[in-house]
Amino acid sequence: MVESADDMLAAAEVVERLQVVHSMIAMAQAEEIGLMTRLYRLRRAQQLALGVGARYAGEDAATEIGIALRVSQRSADGLIGVGLGLAHRYPVTRAGFEAGRLDLARVRAISDVLTNTSDDLVAALEPRIAAYAETAEPQRVRRTLRRWLLEADPAGQAARRKAAEADRYVKVTAADDGTAQVEAVLPAAGGQALYERLREMAVTQCCGRDPRTSSQRRADALVALADGSGQLTCRCGQPDCPRGSAGDPPRLARKALVQVGVSAETLAGLRDNPALLAGFGAIDADLARQIARHARFTIITDTDTDTDTDTDTDTLPAATGTGSGADARADGGTSAPVDPAATAEKPSVDSELRYRPGARVAARVRALDGGCRAPGCAVPAVATDLDHQDRFDHANPENGGRTVEANLGCRCRRHHRLKTLADNGVNGWQVLHHPDRTVEWRTPTGGSVTTTPEGAKFLFPRLRVPPLSATGFPDVEPVQPLIDPGPVTNAMTELVHVYCTPAQRRTARTRIRAHRTSKPIASLTRTATQRDEDPPF
Repeated sequence: MVESADDMLAAAEVVERLQVVHSMIAMAQAEEIGLMTRLYRLRRAQQLALGVGARYAGEDAATEIGIALRVSQRSADGLIGVGLGLAHRYPVTRAGFEAGRLDLARVRAISDVLTNTSDDLVAALEPRIAAYAETAEPQRVRRTLRRWLLEADPAGQAARRKAAEADRYVKVTAADDGTAQVEAVLPAAGGQALYERLREMAVTQCCGRDPRTSSQRRADALVALADGSGQLTCRCGQPDCPRGSAGDPPRLARKALVQVGVSAETLAGLRDNPALLAGFGAIDADLARQIARHARFTIITDTDTDTDTDTDTDTLPAATGTGSGADARADGGTSAPVDPAATAEKPSVDSELRYRPGARVAARVRALDGGCRAPGCAVPAVATDLDHQDRFDHANPENGGRTVEANLGCRCRRHHRLKTLADNGVNGWQVLHHPDRTVEWRTPTGGSVTTTPEGAKFLFPRLRVPPLSATGFPDVEPVQPLIDPGPVTNAMTELVHVYCTPAQRRTARTRIRAHRTSKPIASLTRTATQRDEDPPF
């Protein structure tokens, strides 16, 4: 392609303008982070003066920022951390950021690498690396700064490495397409050992005719390590596969230790509404049904009372669904689903006067909420505290908020503290609960956001999504179960017989949508260990 002089001039003008805009964005980001940091300092100073512990004072500033800007709390936490570093340790970097010579990506690179470095070494290297960063991309800034640190303080690098290893973690987040993204920080040797193990499994446990790519086999190998089988199965489909009989027979894989909220109509094939995978988000109906093939579940009906009997020894896994539902344990167990009529608990006033809710009430609350009720918080319900919305009076329970479904809500430990401090009038927040289980969070400066129960949206969807065959799409070939799914299938069939007319059952068998439901039902699969309410501190 040959460009004319006019085209070259126009391109140069576009690039020049692009550089100007990028610099303006950097300056705006610097101001935004400075304001976030200032708000954190203000909140921290106010709460310290009112007696809040130094460890937690000011932490709700990130939640307040999240409400104001509609960003995640984690993002706000990270930006506040960068701002504190710029204010106290990286003055040259801050000047370049504010002037638009450094963008946020390069500022993060400097901040991340220098986090565990002594103040003296930062003072010696920060001006040099800030100047270098103006002419290099973020990844090169990281590599160069690490080399300079080793050259300037080889002995101190060991201490910095150990400090960084102390911050190791593994995180799984939901992608937009129904898959999951795994992010981890591991010791260097451990990370390399993991990769080499995955590579070895991908190469030695599958023959050359396996249709998967190397990347796909490594990903499947990671799952095989997690489920306990420790071995890949070659998918070439050939009877003479050289890897088919090599080595010891594979161990039986553990079933998914997951919790899924899905309407029973979807589970029975009457609909294809999405399901809720705890801690992950929405998944498609076919995946929910695959998980349920190996599950045990307990029905929870919408006629359940709000009280619970005086029992914390219920042998059933607690549900996290709302209204009519079933709690299924997707761990490969073989026990038959339990008849809800046989396990129904009678109301007990005594249970309302206990601080800790019984298993059934806890199950229903977690079902309704689906996760922490604070805005922007992704902690799943099973990992939250069950917080009394009107506080429980330990001295005289009859005068305090009772332990009933309507007075309990899911909150992670951080937002449990926020509400407790709000109840005590020391952080300026207001947390208001409305009869429909919506929760309004009012910030000290007047901002407000209302959250709704997430679980009910999946357990009782208002929009009816017809099954694939009803919309003209071909049925997806079912995945054959690893064990006999008879108990689950039989129980779901019984459930459909109870709540669906004969015509609707015929519709389900032919997967043609032509039904009218007479009563909503929901089901849930879970294996996470039930946690009762913990004290807020």
